[in-house]
Amino acid sequence: MTVLRAYRLLLLLAVSLFFLAAGVVVNLAAAASEGGRARACAICTMMWARAMCLILGIRVRKGGAQSELGGFVVCNHSSYLDILVMGSVRPSSFLAKKEVRGWPLVGWLAILGGTLFINREHKKSAIGAMGAIGRKIDHGVMVVIFPEGTTSDGKSIRMFKSTFFSVPARRNIPVTPVSIRYPSELIGTVAWYGGKKLMPHLWHLLGIRRIEASLYFNPPVSRPVADISAVDARKQLCAQAYESVVQGFGAAG
Repeated sequence: MTVLRAYRLLLLLAVSLFFLAAGVVVNLAAAASEGGRARACAICTMMWARAMCLILGIRVRKGGAQSELGGFVVCNHSSYLDILVMGSVRPSSFLAKKEVRGWPLVGWLAILGGTLFINREHKKSAIGAMGAIGRKIDHGVMVVIFPEGTTSDGKSIRMFKSTFFSVPARRNIPVTPVSIRYPSELIGTVAWYGGKKLMPHLWHLLGIRRIEASLYFNPPVSRPVADISAVDARKQLCAQAYESVVQGFGAAG
């Protein structure tokens, strides 16, 4: 088992370094066009995520309304594996806490892959991120948000924070709720929450030969037609998306 873990870890590092170099090239080549760079980075992120899933033995099972996947996607969050699983589906950009930017290798990959970073302690950061989310959607890039704000134990779903639902509420963009679920016998190993250390968690994870991740794509939800304030529309969208993700979580099991 130790040999398998070491082998997979080396593969992860080698492939990530390759995509790190590719990310530099892509960003330089597409520097003149914000839209072109956003799309190219999203494609690189998808290819990297698929490679990571292959190395880690992650098999993604899809269900629900896959053809209706839109530009603004929200889903529940229990592990850093969620990024690989969602990223493998199609070209995507993610919203992450600012601390990720400083992580060795992972932070560099996130920056070059077009990840948007948010400082949760500063409202101005959220406003800037909302503008960036809108621009990426305009450029045809799927943006994935984890509205719980942090990871859960994978057995239940925390209440969603409504802040970033302002983007679809103001732009009248449909929200696609996606439910992610891992097998009950593995969730204790897969879930990364509550102050667990990253490297010990990853080392243990590397010993699992196969992980099945179930994605359930729920029907899109849209801003209410009624003439209500932007704040109320944001909150309603958030509540609808949360209910949908919870229902899909049950269907994905």
